[in-house]
Amino acid sequence: MGRTAREKAFRWSAATVAALAVTATMTPLSYATTTDEPAPQRVGSAPKIPQGAVRAADPAAGESLDLSVVLEPRDPAALNRFVAEVSDPKSPNYRRYLGTGEFAKVFGALPQTVAKVRAELEDKGLTVGELGSDGLTLPVRTTVAEASKAFSTEFDGYKLKDGDTGLTNTRAPQFDGAVADDVRGVVGLSTLASYEPRNTGAKSAARAQRTAVTSDGARQSRLTGTTPTMCKSISDLYASTDGGSQPAYDKQDYWSAKSLAAAYNMADQPNVQTGTTIAVYSLENYDLRDINSYQACHGTKVPVSSVRVGSGPQEPADLYTGVGLETALDVETIVGLAPQSKILVYQGENTWDQGTETFRRIVNENRAKVVSVSWGSCELNTPNEVLDAENLIFQQAAAQGQTVVAASGDSGSTGCYSPDYAAPNANQLVTDNPASSPYVLGVGGTTMRTAVTNQTTWNGSGGGVSRRIQLANDGFQNRTGAGYGNACGAPADKVCRQVPDVSGVGDPATGYPVAFGHDDDGTQYWNIIGGTSGAAPVWAALMAQADQDLACQANGSVGYVHSALYQLPGTAFRDVTTGNNNVTASGNFSGSYQAGAGYDLATGLGSPNGREIVKGLCQAVPASPASTFNALTPARVLDTRYGIGRAGTNPVAANGTVKLKVAGVGGVPATGVTAVVVNVTAVSPTASGFLIAYPSGTTRPSSSNMNWLKGQIVPNLVTVPVGKDGSIDLFNAGGGTTHFIADVSGYYSTEAGGSTYLAKGPARILDTRNAIGVPGKTPVAGKGTVSLQVAGAGGVPASGATAVVLNVTATAPTSTGHLIAYPSGAAQPTASNINWLKGQTRPNMVVLPIGPDGKVNLYNAGTGTVHFIADVFGYFSSASEGSSFHTAGPSRLLDTRYALGTARNTPIPGGTNLVLNINDGHTLAKAKAVVLNVTVTAPTTNGFLTVWPDGTTLPNASNLNWTAGQTVANLVTVPVVNGKIDFRPNAGSAHVIADLFGYYL
Repeated sequence: MGRTAREKAFRWSAATVAALAVTATMTPLSYATTTDEPAPQRVGSAPKIPQGAVRAADPAAGESLDLSVVLEPRDPAALNRFVAEVSDPKSPNYRRYLGTGEFAKVFGALPQTVAKVRAELEDKGLTVGELGSDGLTLPVRTTVAEASKAFSTEFDGYKLKDGDTGLTNTRAPQFDGAVADDVRGVVGLSTLASYEPRNTGAKSAARAQRTAVTSDGARQSRLTGTTPTMCKSISDLYASTDGGSQPAYDKQDYWSAKSLAAAYNMADQPNVQTGTTIAVYSLENYDLRDINSYQACHGTKVPVSSVRVGSGPQEPADLYTGVGLETALDVETIVGLAPQSKILVYQGENTWDQGTETFRRIVNENRAKVVSVSWGSCELNTPNEVLDAENLIFQQAAAQGQTVVAASGDSGSTGCYSPDYAAPNANQLVTDNPASSPYVLGVGGTTMRTAVTNQTTWNGSGGGVSRRIQLANDGFQNRTGAGYGNACGAPADKVCRQVPDVSGVGDPATGYPVAFGHDDDGTQYWNIIGGTSGAAPVWAALMAQADQDLACQANGSVGYVHSALYQLPGTAFRDVTTGNNNVTASGNFSGSYQAGAGYDLATGLGSPNGREIVKGLCQAVPASPASTFNALTPARVLDTRYGIGRAGTNPVAANGTVKLKVAGVGGVPATGVTAVVVNVTAVSPTASGFLIAYPSGTTRPSSSNMNWLKGQIVPNLVTVPVGKDGSIDLFNAGGGTTHFIADVSGYYSTEAGGSTYLAKGPARILDTRNAIGVPGKTPVAGKGTVSLQVAGAGGVPASGATAVVLNVTATAPTSTGHLIAYPSGAAQPTASNINWLKGQTRPNMVVLPIGPDGKVNLYNAGTGTVHFIADVFGYFSSASEGSSFHTAGPSRLLDTRYALGTARNTPIPGGTNLVLNINDGHTLAKAKAVVLNVTVTAPTTNGFLTVWPDGTTLPNASNLNWTAGQTVANLVTVPVVNGKIDFRPNAGSAHVIADLFGYYL
């Protein structure tokens, strides 16, 4: 089909080149006739033949076509309202996003609609695949002849002005009148044009690096958020005249990650927590050696992996064709600016159908909360059905809280122009997609030398007014940039979508250092590349920094940012006020569009003042709903050994998940529940592993709840937010199988009638070794019970308390056994709280209702003796003076192994305090107490850990106990003073990990 888009666009030299984006959309076009028996209708519109295209040979009847029949959502108006509400900071539903898999259940086509459309397609002889997980897409594999018959349209062949050939349908596809209104469009009927990468070459030649490079010292950027520094050998390479290159210098001819991060106030991110996963959209193969070379130079260790979509791209990465350059630019830019992130490269084939499917896969999987896009096509040259399909995908991303960032194009205000070939509609004022979608953050380009104060518009910065997309005139774009015109035919109450939203460095003369390309002898080449496809991953990295910030970790990702971003003060941006994006080589001499004060159609709101944007977006996040606690007598809701809570009696497979229904089970009500308190026990594991408990329907976090070795029985109390379907997920992150048991002992609810929490202690109220809480020092006999007075002890009032929070430790047992803790006066339940082997010391937190006599029972279910220790960490009261519970995370706040939450990646020495600052300047700054799952690993001696509020005296209490080398975990509810918490091992040294599961306000 002639030269590839890559061959036409790829160049090393500078130029005001190509365009970026991908695809947008809005309301589809349809032609309808209403009769008693609905007549056949055509859905959408006939494709426009690109300017300058001439007829070529007709396509062969047997030529294959991959199509996607896109269905209408069951209630498009409801979907629009939902997205508006979850993106409006003033809405009570702000950032209450859908979880993974929920979109199809809420907004996907109804089953009867799917069946009706499927039946028509199959009646017409088409082979229809399984409904997509979005509930809106039916894949069809067919031929030109079969599609022509089924959709009542001919197909013509064309040769474009650039030499490419392709085919297209001559009329919009036809459907029976009874189903036409249920179809949004059919993607894949046209193969004219496709997506293009939006990068632009540099002013100097590639430089050959013939020896391996390493960073200039030990770095831990992935672990600490420290911005990496380029190694001296490569900065020297750029400054040389190697291969006839002109010398190039940081901040003058290119921007290294360190310098750019400093200029954009993105450097050395404070309060960094667990790394965010970023998806990179790619329609090409790439060479991982390029990424590895960049990481070796910068001392980073960002995990980069690929996800193939369908058959994926076929052409190999190559220095001379440019295949792989765009992906290298995207990934390496993110690595440099968000070194604590994880990157998934989604690779699809470069066709309209598979390009759209690649977007769909990213959004349906919902593994990444930030999506970086550097491929696109101008609106006029993109089929309407592609725009419509993609708009639905981006709307789903917005509903799920995914931030989609796309380059706005490198052809200025004339988005279809290319300097490399005779592009159709080259002189037309038009925007690029997907940057023109209202659900995508469009990023323009600037020229910047020496400092952020020396910015001007890069002439190639894609920008202008959408031809297709209309927005409410009181929405996020309620003002218009200079030169705005009603290009989309908007009525009085609407405005056309304007692009870009924001901007970053795009000029290749001040571009990005990129490792790209190898010779057969292993020589690595380094280049300077520009384009808005460099600016887009800058903003993707910034959105990831926001998601990783402590304030956002406590309350969720920033997601669909448009409304919040446009409401930030001007100080959050570096306004660009000079220059324009009129590329006169396109044949357009309008001068559009000029930069100016405030929003403009050349650079949007401006380039980022990173830390101010992170602060503004994260502090816009409201606290999760306030909940009160309802204690329950422990009840078993899961035992995989006996088919309780899950069908079958097989153990949970390695990397397997138990989806446990908790709403309406074990005394937990069916509605209004925000979190449950469950004691989970791992039994008979066949290999080492750990548990991750998290709300069903959400992305699995990197937190943990308990750890086990082969053959151990390990319990731990967990407080888990409940998913929207009333379930929690229990993930076996081990190398072998294990059984899980779960006993529910309470829940949090937004309904009236629960108890609030009052932080107390830690205070020891029981130690049978030392006659605390009991009259003597005798251990508890086998099958014996300690009746423990808690009312009036350890800060718990003599009356009015409904439940108590205790850390109970079993020590010096003479046989295997387990603890059953329950309220005095109640029947002993079939449940367990701590399991031990002979000689072990085991702690666990328990939250127990207090009996009518003010006591709780601790029953030794073993045959031998054991000592019990109990420390109070607060209580619940039906009075209103306490604090309400708010779900959070799960998210990791502390990991001393990786300098997360602390300055060093060394274990805590025994007898030394580690102070964890959780003052995020927002919600957690006001927390009265936090719920943490604390894990100790690699202790050098036997010992215990105490966790307590900073600024208070070290209490006589413990939270975890261990033997040398053991990994143990325990739930901790700890009061907060001055926004800080203290951790202290008593002896040896140990690494400590802390995951946030909730807080009290």
